[in-house]
Amino acid sequence: MSLRWWFPVLVAASLIAPFQAARASGIPAGGVLDFTVLRDGEVVGSHVLQFRDDGQGSIDVDVETDIAVSMMFVTVYRFEQIVHEHWVDGGLFDLTSRTRDDGEDHTLVATAETSAIRIADNGVAAQRPAGLIPSSLWNDAIVAGPQANLLSMRDGSTLSVDVAYRGEETVGGVEGPVTARHYLLTGELTREVWYDPDGVLVKVRFSGQDGADIEYVLR
Repeated sequence: MSLRWWFPVLVAASLIAPFQAARASGIPAGGVLDFTVLRDGEVVGSHVLQFRDDGQGSIDVDVETDIAVSMMFVTVYRFEQIVHEHWVDGGLFDLTSRTRDDGEDHTLVATAETSAIRIADNGVAAQRPAGLIPSSLWNDAIVAGPQANLLSMRDGSTLSVDVAYRGEETVGGVEGPVTARHYLLTGELTREVWYDPDGVLVKVRFSGQDGADIEYVLR
């Protein structure tokens, strides 16, 4: 093998490896983010993300949320959602979700194409702009700029949000307290999110429809 042929291969490899490492940003050691869901400080459910990175540019993310709010031993609100995201070379390839939101059901299928994302919500087809990031929040690309457009995991709608950096705070991380970047999302989705130095989502906070304080905190 000639050195003339081998040199471009070495250069290409040096470019590919860092790119693949960047794609893995946001994936925790161990591949699991296990959140307890609190409502005004009381445990009401769980929010679990499981990641599988094949190291060759393919990443699968499974998200499962199960929330039940009870009063006087009677369940007054129930939210269940199962989502599967498949990413290829740093971009969303497809997404499926099943959501039951207090009796309202949605089955969503989304497939990314070159110029658009094609969706079907309960069988009704539509098209969304290319490049939307799912609203699962684990991907810190959503806070890379002052605005972001997200794909709702519930019904496939487009959620436009403004992003404001709120500084650094110490919060519970995957392996103990970490200094995390705090951001506020406002607009068609309102959330506070915290990411650790590796871009891993470590906390979420927002107000429920009844004004209750909802927090996702790592177990």
